[in-house]
Amino acid sequence: MTSAQNPQSSFSRPAGSGQRMVILVANSKGGCGKTTIATNLACYYAALGRPVTLLDLDPQQSALQWLKLRPNDDIHGLSWPNGEPLSLGRLQQRLDHAGELVIIDSPAGLDTHQLDHLLRLSQIVLVPVLPSPIDIRATTRFLQSVMLTPSYRRRPRRLAVIANRARTRTKMYESLRQFLSSLKIPYLVTLRDTQLYVQAMASGEGIMDVAVSRNVEDQRHWRIIGEWLEVQRHLIRALPGFR
Repeated sequence: MTSAQNPQSSFSRPAGSGQRMVILVANSKGGCGKTTIATNLACYYAALGRPVTLLDLDPQQSALQWLKLRPNDDIHGLSWPNGEPLSLGRLQQRLDHAGELVIIDSPAGLDTHQLDHLLRLSQIVLVPVLPSPIDIRATTRFLQSVMLTPSYRRRPRRLAVIANRARTRTKMYESLRQFLSSLKIPYLVTLRDTQLYVQAMASGEGIMDVAVSRNVEDQRHWRIIGEWLEVQRHLIRALPGFR
């Protein structure tokens, strides 16, 4: 449910807002699963009882459309005005309506300035990648773009890659595995190529919501992602220079 639909649900800026955790889900390539990862990650935190805000910056607003289908209001949704450029000031204003944990579903095709604005507000970047030569090349260029932004060069963010919709017994998966292994960036899991994600999206749900007997392995993947994020959260709060 978006704040426009339910004004009573808006979060105010928490005390000590510097403790806010912002997780950016991003890749320059469209169709790589950013919304799938953003919505399922929001579900993961909601299942833990953590207040979570989902900021949908994609012009298609797929994450917010999914949120409208959700049977409860355990995830706070924020939209972005259609056609409005991504400026740092306006992004900060939107985060004024968010809680202490924010997931940003970013649009494809971010330019250098837009990417830099988003990185300035984020502590962690999750990068989905599909097992195809085009996607691997696009992800390589995107990671290079991230590392060359002024924000990242001033303060490196915590980066991780998630392989999406991959069948592990294929030559293409082996190429993807070798690519990910060559990075000095952790890759967390390989999400299965399964219709469960499609079915869950169609009903406003995530993998953590649907019947456990059908997706024990998929839920394990999200616990691995969640555990890594929790480690990063403690590092960011405890170590100088990580914020």
